[in-house]
Amino acid sequence: MVLCSSSVGVVSVSGNRPTGVSRASAAFPTLALHAVAGFALLACGGGSSEPPAPPAGAIPAGQTIGSAAVAGRVVFEGAPAPRKPVRMSGEASCHKPGDPEALSEDLLVASDGGVRNAWVRVVSGLGDRVFAPPSQPVEVDQAGCVFLPHVVVAQTNQVILFKNSDPVVHNVRSMAQSNATFNISLSGRGRSARRFFSKPEAVRIKCDLHAWMGGYVLVHENPFQAVSGEDGAFSLAGLPAGTYEVEAWHETLGASRQSVTLADGERKELTFTFRKGS
Repeated sequence: MVLCSSSVGVVSVSGNRPTGVSRASAAFPTLALHAVAGFALLACGGGSSEPPAPPAGAIPAGQTIGSAAVAGRVVFEGAPAPRKPVRMSGEASCHKPGDPEALSEDLLVASDGGVRNAWVRVVSGLGDRVFAPPSQPVEVDQAGCVFLPHVVVAQTNQVILFKNSDPVVHNVRSMAQSNATFNISLSGRGRSARRFFSKPEAVRIKCDLHAWMGGYVLVHENPFQAVSGEDGAFSLAGLPAGTYEVEAWHETLGASRQSVTLADGERKELTFTFRKGS
């Protein structure tokens, strides 16, 4: 029997030696069973639940290093496609809290064109500075058979606390490209698991048991990142004077970059505009 742990991705193996079979004869299948368990650990667990300590000299989380800021909006030009209803299964608990009909969240555009859930971050200009991640975990819940929130940001090596608030079994599978992947089972309400990502990337997560469930953990190496709000607005404050490349990324619209030069205490506005088919 191979089981995925709901907390730290541990695999347990149990099995009995058949009656009348010697220990020596049973050795090969036993070893094979443990080999299978090893592979299952990679598939079902996928890494440690606690990150390494920050390197010596890392800038502590929350420490101010400048007084400049970049703010602005992410906008969509044109008429976005209408949101599609999410076709959930017949499970009574699979309904988004407070919403009689769950709708797709892959593209949310306000009436004035503001794009929600765009990832805006400083991708260059900070030199060789290294930033320690916050000690507070980022939380991702599974409630009403959707990931809440749909998109979160985290720093490299910051703990992500995955939770299950539903009375049904969920799992969290990471579709990482640069980081180790994992697949953890959260077998009912109140279950949780801690994981982290050590390299920057947009990590797609999903629940295999409910095919419509998906979201993103957006991982960056510095704290100058944000998810745009309902109106498409974002703000990156506390930057030192310098020239920076700022990127806006969206799961369906792609990415766009702009360069900005800031003096001490200066604040500049950027607008990232996406168009249908761009």
